[in-house]
Amino acid sequence: MHPFPTSLEDMEALLDIRIEPADRVLMFDSQRIRAQGRKLLVEASTVQWLCTWTRALGGRTIIEPGVAEAPLETLKRVSDTLPGALLGLLDEKALPEIPKVAFARYKEAYFTRQRSWPDLNAQDRASLLCLDNIPAAIGLPPQLYPQAPNRLVASRDQFENLVDQMIKAVTPEANIRGAITNHRERLTTILHELFKNTHDHARTTVDRQPLSLSIRGLYARYYTAEQLAYTAPALAKDNNGNDIPPLLNQAENFATYFSRQRVVPPNSRLVPIPPRHFLGLLELSVFDSGPGFACTYLKDRYAGSSAQQQFDAVLGCFSTGRSSTGDENRGYGLWKVLRDLRELKGFIRVRTNRVHVYRDFAWYENMFLQTDIASPAERMMDWRRGITQKMTEGYPDIQGAHVSVLIPLGDNL
Repeated sequence: MHPFPTSLEDMEALLDIRIEPADRVLMFDSQRIRAQGRKLLVEASTVQWLCTWTRALGGRTIIEPGVAEAPLETLKRVSDTLPGALLGLLDEKALPEIPKVAFARYKEAYFTRQRSWPDLNAQDRASLLCLDNIPAAIGLPPQLYPQAPNRLVASRDQFENLVDQMIKAVTPEANIRGAITNHRERLTTILHELFKNTHDHARTTVDRQPLSLSIRGLYARYYTAEQLAYTAPALAKDNNGNDIPPLLNQAENFATYFSRQRVVPPNSRLVPIPPRHFLGLLELSVFDSGPGFACTYLKDRYAGSSAQQQFDAVLGCFSTGRSSTGDENRGYGLWKVLRDLRELKGFIRVRTNRVHVYRDFAWYENMFLQTDIASPAERMMDWRRGITQKMTEGYPDIQGAHVSVLIPLGDNL
């Protein structure tokens, strides 16, 4: 039995197909997850990961027992975290100790409560989940589908209002909200284009057949500068006095750009640089359990494709004027995401199929610029290897797509 993963690295390790089927059992300890769930990008990543663990690998989950607790109450008790909420949207194969009727009642209660989001309690995270396998009037939140029976995504203007709601949901502090609101137009574009993409491509298989499970959604979270202090620890020294860099993933390394103060040589002739006032990072994630970017792009060529070919397919999805829908007026949406992220000094991570890539517009702001205009070229880099577009072959296949962006907030960044 494995503990529920609380890091991106743990998730990747547990997708190893060499784990025996009988050993693909998770212990869901809600207290441990709440205590360990503060690391960048981890909580939203559990949606895609848990769908892969339970659907593609046949893994099972056991929830730590409560005291004299009915199955429905067990599901409700753990639903205050995103992975806990997701458990109740699965089925009895994923949680063999929960009867089918409890899942049905949980889904009804969960989506009824979600319709009233946002409530009055501001937290540091917010999410909206879509379940395409139940009637649209129930499984599609009105915040994303104002006319749910018609399955039409909210317009860009309606998404602007949604961004405002998410700002208020993830932080109660007026000055932080103001910093986010200054970026409202770009945040709206990013969130709207990413969600439209998952609506267009992730609700069915590539050949337009219904998925046995289709979970999609979006997630917002705010990390204060204090919460991100772990990304900039004091440098340790080896026996020779050399610095030992901390073990950080690409998202955490991005955070160090802002969490460490600028060091300017005392005799520098440069104009004095004003001190950086870093408030924190805003995360926006969009996820689904569909075929994935590479599979959708390659279609019949996906079977047997290499990781590098899948990587090139993902870049194709972000290229200007390219659209797998066949609409000549489409295909600029995901490119707009890169354009606006550069203006915001942001960060993007994409995990889909056997591809794990990122783009950092803080440390590498001017890398891969278009030659004729000051816009970013459609390029990303390998998550493990860093500044390279040569894809690692070792990423396990994962279901669906998960795109996360990080936006720094503050002054003189």
